[in-house]
Amino acid sequence: MRFAESPRGSSPAVPGLAFLVLLMPVLALAPVAESVAQGPRTTTAAIGPPSAPSGSIDRHPANNSATDPSPSLLTPTRFFTVTPCRVADTRNPASPSGGPALAANAARIFPVVGICGIPSTATAVAVNVTVVDETDYGNLRFYPAGSALPGSSTINFAAGKTRANNAVIPLGSAGQIAVQCDMPPGSTGQTHLLFDVTGFFAAGQVNPVITTSDTGTMLVLQTQMPAEIVRVGLLKSWGAAITEVSLNGTDYVNNDDPGRQIQTSLWDANSSYAATWGYNPVESGDHFFNGSPLLASALTPDSIYTRTQPLQWAPESFGGGPSNPVLGDAYIEKWLSVVPGFNRAFKVHYKITHFGTDAHADAGQELPVMYVNPNVPRFVYYAGSAPWTNGALSQHTMPFACCDMLHTPEQWGAYVDGANTGIALYTPGQYPNSKGFDAGSTLQFTPLSPYTWDPGAVLEFDTFILVGPVTDSRAAIYALQSQQSGQSPFHAVGYLDIPASGDILSGSTAVSGWAWALTGMANVDVFVDSSRVGSATYGSNRPDISIAFPGAPSDVGFQYSLDTTAFSNGSHTVVVKATDGAGHVATFATKQVMFSN
Repeated sequence: MRFAESPRGSSPAVPGLAFLVLLMPVLALAPVAESVAQGPRTTTAAIGPPSAPSGSIDRHPANNSATDPSPSLLTPTRFFTVTPCRVADTRNPASPSGGPALAANAARIFPVVGICGIPSTATAVAVNVTVVDETDYGNLRFYPAGSALPGSSTINFAAGKTRANNAVIPLGSAGQIAVQCDMPPGSTGQTHLLFDVTGFFAAGQVNPVITTSDTGTMLVLQTQMPAEIVRVGLLKSWGAAITEVSLNGTDYVNNDDPGRQIQTSLWDANSSYAATWGYNPVESGDHFFNGSPLLASALTPDSIYTRTQPLQWAPESFGGGPSNPVLGDAYIEKWLSVVPGFNRAFKVHYKITHFGTDAHADAGQELPVMYVNPNVPRFVYYAGSAPWTNGALSQHTMPFACCDMLHTPEQWGAYVDGANTGIALYTPGQYPNSKGFDAGSTLQFTPLSPYTWDPGAVLEFDTFILVGPVTDSRAAIYALQSQQSGQSPFHAVGYLDIPASGDILSGSTAVSGWAWALTGMANVDVFVDSSRVGSATYGSNRPDISIAFPGAPSDVGFQYSLDTTAFSNGSHTVVVKATDGAGHVATFATKQVMFSN
């Protein structure tokens, strides 16, 4: 929540939150990174060891049998099934897992680990191989990247005949498979290749031992493997916020004050966050280090449940003080569990109930926010235009001051160390943008998740916390993404640009701004003094939005002509409500104006 190093009892530290940019016109937005591969702080490259060189070209007679792995290459102790998933398809645009087609009498390397849920511990994979659109006859030989060519083929084919076969292929250098395309000498033919994985072998892999415990101060969910312990800890005195996520004793979560951690908090576009800090219930506690009360908790053998009433970050804004914390008007419940099949991945299901009778206007919420320690200083994410295709990852240097708004279309980001090991956060349903900063003592990451807290509003959503090599985390995220269904629970994001509060209006006056929703926009309605006066025209060009939110559409502007003569002279409120395709209604910040006719 906050990154300024304020002593206990001082005025509330202004948090480095790009949430604030959602409260301002786009032209006042904080600087954003340039487009991928062009920005001064963003680079795109493959993450992990370099690709192994292809093997020598040495044709062998084909026998159409599945490749027979050498016992020295494959010593599995257990086979793990996965939902059939496409690892490569050379009919797709050019990429490590896509085109071009396989050329005659040449070898090509395909990545496998980190794709379709295949972890770095995998030693071999079970595959289904298909060849299509062959222009000559021949065969393919699959083998571990970096190893010698085998003497038998994986599949034979004739020109123009689709063929398929099954095989078990050991993995080679960097978890890759090599494919040799054999055709007659001098052939200029080619063939397209598709192959899917159906499972993998992992040497020495066993089911993790999952335990939960209450240490008195912490609630702990732990997974243990023969050489690996992963812990998620919830500090009871700080609202049971997530204060530890550790891998073999290395903790990634920052806890320098109760505004950090991995936690949730609520925001209001009608509040000010300058000299006086407005509405901001925080799961951990307030800036005087008072902890939010933990109202209930329960442990099962493999999960933890908590219910917290968050404190206002700045109690002095609500009649409280250093020894008089102020409760927020919400309950935060969460259920923490281990993702089946991934001992380093944890699901957190949140349910936030706003029981207040007032409304808090649409703003970027922290659902959740992740603050990490400086032992993982490098931010890694996918920034390209083709999410969920295993494209190259990018690295971005976060600014000291909040915040860079990044394009994160795979809905996750990770902070890693020099070995590309660290912690990742994946929030299905978030917008394809996220923001963060690097304050030195801590680094922050927040998914873009806007919401309006109407009276009685209840929001439920999932987020996932993962630790370990980023390639493993991404593989788990891909497996999780394939299981997602339904529409995003989050509301539209937008802003009423004109009029501004304090404007004096007369005659017919423009009401304009922008609104963007993941499920499309159904209506943009204009209200004066809580009464609907009409619907705005939606879809005008706002190129500034796609600059401020990289990857966002630009046809998100709205306009309405308001006849002020239909109202009495004096003070009035103008409000815009945006209804998305899922029926969610976002209420943008209120503008207090004067009508003078």
